[in-house]
Amino acid sequence: MKEPRGRRWLLPAAIVLLTAGHVLWSARSGDWGQGVVLWCANLFALVRGAMLAEERSPRYAAKYAAGYLLLAGLVAWVSKAPLLFAMFAFIYAGLGHRPYLLGYLAVFVFSIIIVTPYWAQAAILLSLVYAVVTAVQRRWRENFLLALLLVGAVLLVLVALPILYMVMQTSPQTLLVTLKEGEFGRALITTLATSSITTLLVLVLGVPLAYVMARTEFPGKQALDSMIDIPILIPQSVVGIALLVLLGPKAPVGQFLLQRFGVTISGTLWGIVACQLFVSSPFLIRSALNSFEQTGPRLEHVSRTLGAPPSSTFFRISLPLASRAIFAGAILTWARAISETGSLMIVAYHPFTVSVLAYDTFTQYGLEETRPLAILLVLVCLWVFVVLRWMRGNPPRFLSRSRRRATI
Repeated sequence: MKEPRGRRWLLPAAIVLLTAGHVLWSARSGDWGQGVVLWCANLFALVRGAMLAEERSPRYAAKYAAGYLLLAGLVAWVSKAPLLFAMFAFIYAGLGHRPYLLGYLAVFVFSIIIVTPYWAQAAILLSLVYAVVTAVQRRWRENFLLALLLVGAVLLVLVALPILYMVMQTSPQTLLVTLKEGEFGRALITTLATSSITTLLVLVLGVPLAYVMARTEFPGKQALDSMIDIPILIPQSVVGIALLVLLGPKAPVGQFLLQRFGVTISGTLWGIVACQLFVSSPFLIRSALNSFEQTGPRLEHVSRTLGAPPSSTFFRISLPLASRAIFAGAILTWARAISETGSLMIVAYHPFTVSVLAYDTFTQYGLEETRPLAILLVLVCLWVFVVLRWMRGNPPRFLSRSRRRATI
């Protein structure tokens, strides 16, 4: 479709006006080099707008022009950075035919201009949010749900931004030096070992409790259900004091354990496990309890009707059906056990866990010396957490076979 003759003069006239405006601006400012760069950027954007008007529609070209003016106002006028605007202008004009990619440019510009000290971290997080929102928008057609998703994404960005910023502030060489230090290695081994023992104990003790509470009614059940969440409500320092009062070397229970079994709670690995067990148990118990309640007893009744004993029904029917939720609760329990600090500082300051070592380093040497320790702990936890989450989505074969047998 050819352009009407009456409009052929519009682009040359716009180029002439643009050139005259830049000559006047450069003469007034005295910076001809900057003026030439801006003229090239604006000329390229102008030509691209004319091309889009022919390829797409005048309406699309008008939206393109409005976006370009918004970019100019935000970068050139608000931030007072004309050369930065020139760079963004070239990118904007080049991506003018791809609105989806312009969204990433908008995220990048917003991060550099508005969130300047943390632009790299903000750009990463906001790009992830934008990718998710655009992917969801193609499936959903409800603006209300998209608005709720954006509101929730604000919280996720606020949570992830401090961690991401901290991780990107230390060089890999510094992390390697810290990793090779013997004290960190010992603390890491202690942390992983005690948190794994804690998770295993909660599995053995908490899953039967959750099953009984989901399948039976008895006096005091509501009170027992409320007691499950008590460790979440009590401050960590209070937990440490309570455990020390009960299990300390001068307490009757502590003296009994020492005399009969030679076990000391205060300042030992057992003290670490006791603290982690107290604070992390609600996550697995509550997850297992909700799963048992959702699956219901129907298949169990069928199994009992066919002559299976209660123990066989539990291990072959109930437990496999709830295995995914139990595994998810185990992940949260393990993660909560690793992060425990407050009660450990009272009950078992030594041997160090990584969280207590980080606090001890901070109090002695300050923030700069503590940051590599904190980053390494975050990286280790994230790596193990990702592996466990992958295992949850791709369970071992014996769990998959157990679930299939339970549903047949």
